[in-house]
Amino acid sequence: MEDKNSAVIRSAVINKAINYIFDHIEEDITVDDVAKHCCYSKYHLMRMFKEDTDEALYQFIKRVRLERSAWRLKVEKDKSITEIGVDYGYSSSNFATAFKKHLNVSPADFRKKSEQMVQQSSFFHGISIDELESSENLITVEQLPNHHVIYERKKGNYHNLPEEWCRFIKKYEHLSSEDTLYIEATIDDPTITDENRCMYELCQTIFPDHPALKEDNGLLTHTFEGGKYAVYHFKGFPQFMFMVYQEVFCRWLSKTGNQLDDRPIFDIYRNVREDGYMEIDICFPLK
Repeated sequence: MEDKNSAVIRSAVINKAINYIFDHIEEDITVDDVAKHCCYSKYHLMRMFKEDTDEALYQFIKRVRLERSAWRLKVEKDKSITEIGVDYGYSSSNFATAFKKHLNVSPADFRKKSEQMVQQSSFFHGISIDELESSENLITVEQLPNHHVIYERKKGNYHNLPEEWCRFIKKYEHLSSEDTLYIEATIDDPTITDENRCMYELCQTIFPDHPALKEDNGLLTHTFEGGKYAVYHFKGFPQFMFMVYQEVFCRWLSKTGNQLDDRPIFDIYRNVREDGYMEIDICFPLK
């Protein structure tokens, strides 16, 4: 596996474009729609997007659409392949063709082999979903508050997260306080997305009226919306977190009948020891 440093997506305009794509990916959005939302010309935005992400804007929209559909094939087992394809603007035959071209497997085979693919990932550390402690013992359904954060969005390999966190915490420590929470949102599933192209956000909470937000226009902020969440209270070492996510995606949701909504999944770091032991609340938004 090639290990690369993660690239920071610094431009507020490009992050605004990415947010719009994520929020409207099930709609028939075009490059023109994204440019209009960002108040930029189509060609100017396309050039900026390619420079910041090393990916063409049109290809990014297409890739996110197909990879989101793959994730839903794994998670929403009660929904047919045709229904999921239609949600992303594909007819049955077109969906199968586009899906196989991008992921080298048919939608039906992907759904059938999704758990097997988990064990082929570089994040798999020899413990199967069946060997994890039952999620029912570790998940509570809670009402969470809003969390307003400063963030950096990065694109790279999740294996780089420890080093990237050290850089982030040092960079923004002057804005931290005793009440600061550190939050991480891993946007892509590395069993679907190329491991070196996964997108994630490193965040720390900040009061919305903090004077630094007026003094530094370069700070990027957003709010993790509160509401109903399934909170997995993880205690252990980070190499097992990947399988925890997969257990919830592949087993817990279908077993309990819960459904995720469109808000992002995020992790709240509660305790991190020098030996790597962590206590983290993994927050899954529920309908």
